[in-house]
Amino acid sequence: MSPFLFLLLFFVLLAVGMPVAYTMLVTSAVYILVTGLPDLQLTLRASAGIESFSLLAIPMFLLAGNLMNGLGVTERVFAFAGVLVRHITGGLGHVNIVASVIFAGMSGSAVADAGGLGSVEIKAMKQAGYSERFSAAVTASSATIGPIIPPSITMVVFGFLAEESVGRLFLAGAIPGLLMAAALMVIVYVLVKSRVETAPSFPRATFGEVVSAFWRALPALLAPAILLGGIVFGVFTPTEASVVVVIYILLIGSVSLGFDRRRIFEALAQSVRTSAATLFIIAVSAVFAWIISIQRLPTELVGLMSDLFVSQAAVILIIVIVLLIVGMFMEVLAALVLLVPTLLALAATFAIDTVHLGVMVVVTMMIGTITPPVGLVLYTVMAVSGVPMGQLARSLLPFYAAMLVVALLVAFFPQIALFLPDLLMPRGQ
Repeated sequence: MSPFLFLLLFFVLLAVGMPVAYTMLVTSAVYILVTGLPDLQLTLRASAGIESFSLLAIPMFLLAGNLMNGLGVTERVFAFAGVLVRHITGGLGHVNIVASVIFAGMSGSAVADAGGLGSVEIKAMKQAGYSERFSAAVTASSATIGPIIPPSITMVVFGFLAEESVGRLFLAGAIPGLLMAAALMVIVYVLVKSRVETAPSFPRATFGEVVSAFWRALPALLAPAILLGGIVFGVFTPTEASVVVVIYILLIGSVSLGFDRRRIFEALAQSVRTSAATLFIIAVSAVFAWIISIQRLPTELVGLMSDLFVSQAAVILIIVIVLLIVGMFMEVLAALVLLVPTLLALAATFAIDTVHLGVMVVVTMMIGTITPPVGLVLYTVMAVSGVPMGQLARSLLPFYAAMLVVALLVAFFPQIALFLPDLLMPRGQ
């Protein structure tokens, strides 16, 4: 079976509406049958694709996010963010973004942010008089910060695929994540200041309100410090850190908010469903990526690009464009498994640091999670807010622009990503 027919079958199945994971599974199975490879290769490659200690972090970080939503931690995070920035022009739009930054330091999941914290944010903004579409747009764009700021499920998967330090990847995402938050806050400020969007004004919080909200949110605020501190100082690995965070959230949720067995079981059930879907995608993607590799497609593509482009900057720009296009049509984890082998070959050829590449990939592909037609965060926010896709996508246009600017800055200025890992976790130490 030629590479052309293999890819043609893949894109035809996508075009008729088959889910990406099933498309990869069917295409891989057909290839194995047609070429006469042992049938057992399908299951062996799929099982090998998820046999990794680092992937254990995925269900645990998902559980952490779901527990925070179920045990009421998100409300305290939102309240604390409110007393910090509600007085700035744009009001609860800024609160929305700051709350997502804090939440990102505990869950690492954009979907958990959009579905859990997002429901709190949209409800509060609508009650305060913000339009539904603006509330939904701010929530969708801010949710993408979750996989950039550590911890990050997407970074865990990239680290597994690239055999790169997850700890360094986590640290590398911190500054780009904060930069993304700042860019989104600028957009909110400009839209409200120019009266493109209307927003009520809120008084500056008193010192007493700040102290009260801080103490109520302090247990949740300590979670990112415990997680990153433990990783940087070698107390535990990123995978072990995911377990620590779950135990910590269970403690603060049970002690300070009251033990709610029903909500804990609901969080467990939701985490199991999402983890199963995520790991299934990774498993079938591993088979698909193996077939692509034995057909030498990454090598041929790298050779082609080496002939066409001679500068690192040109290759980086092409990578960003490809990631933007792929992100619009594929789920992030599936796209990672498919693209990472080729991207790593390009990185080696054009002297691009692997950690820088990982952050560039995650930041750029987060734009795809809120773009039609296949944007998981977009659909989650649509479900929470009730805003139709067309209206939400139009409201997101200025936020797309801000996110693209940040993605280009991260791509062309590597030290934005590499400063912290080089400072705190130098290679070889």
